[in-house]
Amino acid sequence: MEARHLLLAFILLTHCLTTVMWWVAGSWLGLSRHAARHWMLTSLTVGVALIVAVTPELGTPSLRVTLAGALVLLGTVSLRRGLQFFLKLRQTDGIHFVLGIGVALFNFFICLPDNWLTLGIVLSSLAMCWVMGRTAWETFEPLRTEFNAVSAWMFSGMLGLAVGVFALAAITDLTPSVHWPWTRWSEATTQFAMVFSSVALSILITFVLGYIVVMRLVRRLEHLSHHDALTGLLNRRAIEYLLDREDQRLQRFGDPFSVLLVDIDHFKRINDRLGHAAGDAVLCAVSRTLQIKAREVDRVARYGGEEFCILLPHTVHEGAIQAAERLREAINQVDIPWNDEHISVSISTGLACASQPGEKLQALLKRADEALYQAKAEGRNRVVMSVDASRQSRKA
Repeated sequence: MEARHLLLAFILLTHCLTTVMWWVAGSWLGLSRHAARHWMLTSLTVGVALIVAVTPELGTPSLRVTLAGALVLLGTVSLRRGLQFFLKLRQTDGIHFVLGIGVALFNFFICLPDNWLTLGIVLSSLAMCWVMGRTAWETFEPLRTEFNAVSAWMFSGMLGLAVGVFALAAITDLTPSVHWPWTRWSEATTQFAMVFSSVALSILITFVLGYIVVMRLVRRLEHLSHHDALTGLLNRRAIEYLLDREDQRLQRFGDPFSVLLVDIDHFKRINDRLGHAAGDAVLCAVSRTLQIKAREVDRVARYGGEEFCILLPHTVHEGAIQAAERLREAINQVDIPWNDEHISVSISTGLACASQPGEKLQALLKRADEALYQAKAEGRNRVVMSVDASRQSRKA
């Protein structure tokens, strides 16, 4: 078996795998569909370009080099467009069209007929360098912000290596009189080095892209496991974990905290009279208001149904009552448009303060729940603080 046959098998294996991987990710798994389809096209075009480069039966050397350059340029443009979709960056279709179509047409209809092969190679290589360099520049900060600096540097490094390879190709063709070390290699060795470096870079770039796609999926799953799907607030599991952590701080270091259990008044009437869609709108409006009016250190969660739980770290008694009253007054001002009417709501709040170590968390939540029922029994739209060792219950 000839060396080029091994190269051909290597190219087919690697690029078929990466192309199928992005096709499955975009079509079946639904992972960043637009980006995955563009990256599938990148893998496909680069693979075809390498096959063209190592298959002399497909035409003259000039035709094969021109076609391979056009395909690789198309692949780099597709890589950039996929990243723009993935990171929600501004689309630059105009420059992509000029580079992808304009350079290819110039090579096929001007450079190839006039045998200006060097000009075509240099032009294609410089276009690829620009696309790769620009991609590294515009994606570094979004990747660092969403993921981490390591991911951003890894990806920029891979693109930087690709820029180096294309720049080296352009420099070599522009300086035919300079005896570069690689110009002394045999044609087979040069071809093998070119194909191997191209495939290696393609695999590394695909690996980094796959890593950031999986990382985004993992983070979304983590977010869904700790947040309520309708309101976007923390869910019961998440707030119970935070409450347990605050309770441990209280037991070990004496750091006090308070818990608010909030219930929307007459919520069932809204569902019965206007439907569950109106009830969902009310839940979302109340959730947004509680989240906005709460302090930055506070944690707001949907506890179940129309009930919310709010954790107030380092806050007890008067401070907790003031915070609860501020939230109650904010909800009273909420006006929710629905069809031809406006929905106004109020909330009842049960408050329990944890200032002394020794009380179990379940007992604290029970006190808050009892205070909530008392607030409802006394007429709703009010804050009631539960009885503890140092304070009497009070209505705010």
